[in-house]
Amino acid sequence: MAKLASSKRYAQAVFQIAEESEGQVGFSSWAEDLRILALSLENNDLVSLLNAPQIPTGTKLQTIDNLLLDSVSHLATNLLAVLATRNLAHILPDIADEFSRLVDEKNGIARGEVTSAIELTGKQNDSIEEILSKVIGKPIKLTTSVDSQIIGGIVARVGDQVIDGSIRTKLQEMRRSLVKQA
Repeated sequence: MAKLASSKRYAQAVFQIAEESEGQVGFSSWAEDLRILALSLENNDLVSLLNAPQIPTGTKLQTIDNLLLDSVSHLATNLLAVLATRNLAHILPDIADEFSRLVDEKNGIARGEVTSAIELTGKQNDSIEEILSKVIGKPIKLTTSVDSQIIGGIVARVGDQVIDGSIRTKLQEMRRSLVKQA
């Protein structure tokens, strides 16, 4: 829970900096910088080095400078340096996700998740996205996942709303109905 709270606080700070600096341009440049930093931190050895309390701060900062050179802004480099000095470099991908969510929220875009029994095609995904956008009344960005236990159909979550059209749920409802009648 502390990891989630920390990443949200850092993301909110980055969001405020981006908003105060250049508005939409600031958002897009920060999004790109955070993407680059998150990609860099896919290297487990680098994350281990930046999170290791026994590694001197100077070594961590020098590593960050050598690694990033001019690939991200000075402020983004400073963010990673702050995280490294606090042994929190591993939360940077969560910060990037939360920042993206905040930007979407500012732009009136909802986020949702669709779970299906099999992988959805691009066309199916677009169709579901369009239908859900109409239901909630604003544009939506969906993430998809596969769970074979739902047997068929989909389960969609947008905010607090859940639309369960899975065969598993239908079968469970039929079973409850039959048990009540018996």
